[in-house]
Amino acid sequence: MKENKPINVERLINWYHGNFCAKHKNSTKEHYKELKKITISWNILEMTYRDFCNRIRQKLRCDSNKVTFDDCLACGALGIHRKY
Repeated sequence: MKENKPINVERLINWYHGNFCAKHKNSTKEHYKELKKITISWNILEMTYRDFCNRIRQKLRCDSNKVTFDDCLACGALGIHRKY
């Protein structure tokens, strides 16, 4: 089994926020700051994606209401609707 390489924590913060947090309705700048504050408190410079996700999900409480295309005003104006 291949062992994953450790990644810089700053990069992991941005990756996690962009792929998980930003897809929720209540994602704000304060939410990003909280994510960064929690991660910096660990005093770890590098870790794997899996370790980061496991640790941050235990500490960070996110709202699971995802944004849909119907919520996007620009998508609605362009006639782009979510297809089921």
